Order: sequence, then C-alpha cells, then structure tokens
Amino acid sequence: MTGRLLRIINKHYRIEELPIPISEGVEVTAREIHCLQTIGQNEGANLKTIASILGVSKSAISQMVGKLEKRGFVRKDRAPDNDKELLAFLTESGWDAFKIHQEFHERHMNNLLSRLEEFSDPQIATASAIMAVVETVVDERMAELFGKKINDT
Repeated sequence: MTGRLLRIINKHYRIEELPIPISEGVEVTAREIHCLQTIGQNEGANLKTIASILGVSKSAISQMVGKLEKRGFVRKDRAPDNDKELLAFLTESGWDAFKIHQEFHERHMNNLLSRLEEFSDPQIATASAIMAVVETVVDERMAELFGKKINDT
C-alpha cells in the first residue's frame, strides 16, 4: 500500500508541474490555474480569504495575484470600505481559463465517478475514512514543517 500511495503522490506531483495550455501559445501553471479557480469561485474575495482557501500565506497569494494581473487574467480593486484591502476579480481571459479548467475537471471527475460506481457504499465509506486519515497525517506533517495549522479547504 505504501508503494502505491507513493506512486500516486509522485504522479500527482508530476501532473502539477506540467504547464496547462489555455489558448494558442498561452499556458499557466497548476498553481496559477488553482488560484484562478479560487478567485472565480469567490469573485470579489480579499487576498487573505483566497490565501486561506488555498492554504498559502497572504504574501504568496499577493505575489501570485500580481503575476496573474500582469498576464491579464486578474484585476485587483480596493475594497469600498477599506482602502488597504484588495479584492480579486477575473478578467475575460481569466474567465476563459477558469472555464477551460472547469471543463477539464468535470470530464475527469465524471470518469472517476463512473469507475467508482462498481464499489458498494460501505467500500466507498471505508475508502473515504482512509483518505481522511491520510489527509490528517499530511496536515500534521505540514504543520510540523511550516509551524502552523493548515486550513481546511
């Protein structure tokens, strides 16, 4: 089991490192597309909220949003009630990337769900419980490495 889990983690890591084509000659990283996805799902959220959802620091998300803004995917506006607070919105290009990624995820999630239909509800419940334990161990490891509790997303 340990070998399989390690293989899955390594395969996922390789996938996350691949560029994602958005249009002719335009690619984004997995981190960038996940940031765009989070902004799209939380349109007008402040950077602290986006950072919390993604489980990264506000500084890291500020840099990422700035980079995406320069590339034309995101725009930042000041909050109407707080001049220091920045809110993030997707541009038309950002929404195009969001939709492409959303379709990709839906296609692959539907494939996974159709394959899981062969398992019984108790088998799915057991697998879910195992995944919860794995997630807890990963959270604990991250907390140990980074010295803080990781937010649930």
